[in-house]
Amino acid sequence: MILHPLSPAGDAIDTTAPDARERIAALYPAPGLRVNLVATLDGGTADAEGTSEGITTGVDRVVLGAIRSVSDTVLIGAATLRAEPGLVPKRTHLTVLTTTGDFTGADLRDDIEPGRILVVGPSGAEQRARQTFSAPFEYFAVDGDRAVPLARMLAALRDRGLEKIVCEGGPRLVGQLLAANLVDEICLTTVPRIVGRPQVLFGGASPGPHELDLVQLLADESGALYARWRPSR
Repeated sequence: MILHPLSPAGDAIDTTAPDARERIAALYPAPGLRVNLVATLDGGTADAEGTSEGITTGVDRVVLGAIRSVSDTVLIGAATLRAEPGLVPKRTHLTVLTTTGDFTGADLRDDIEPGRILVVGPSGAEQRARQTFSAPFEYFAVDGDRAVPLARMLAALRDRGLEKIVCEGGPRLVGQLLAANLVDEICLTTVPRIVGRPQVLFGGASPGPHELDLVQLLADESGALYARWRPSR
């Protein structure tokens, strides 16, 4: 499959070529906090089984891998991990945000080495996490007026050297980050499909109005679009 840079214009990339990931990664220099999501034309972020597997594409997975390769950690919510345990990256560090510590049903593969996963949540949720999380992980407690104050969590990650963060969902977490004005860039893959079910792309807390600037737009031969947006400051 060929990936075509539309804006700014550039050379086409064969996503099956040996250097494809490196060439794509060069198009995605990492900001502080990036959001990366895939959605249908009507804003659907999940298929009938509640996962992104049915709406993603092979090229989108190549782009996902390239974005992860320039990131220090992948940030997801516990609900997303429970729904899609396969989202655990093979190489990049993973940070999981939880409010309850409940990871029931998150059946992870058994080859995850220690030091790859950091779980962040209230101090009172650690015991539950220890009981229900099947992979080795480090727990970091962040307490505040809300379950986990997001700005404090991001500061704690950066203090650990995890400065380049890509959040892959779910929509509720993305909405909360946008509402708190913590997002530096939004990467959105739009696939040419309509799922026909009401969904909210940035769910949970209302992110409020945001003006965005288009930084980059790519397209593949199937009609999927790969956009990078930055909030206007």
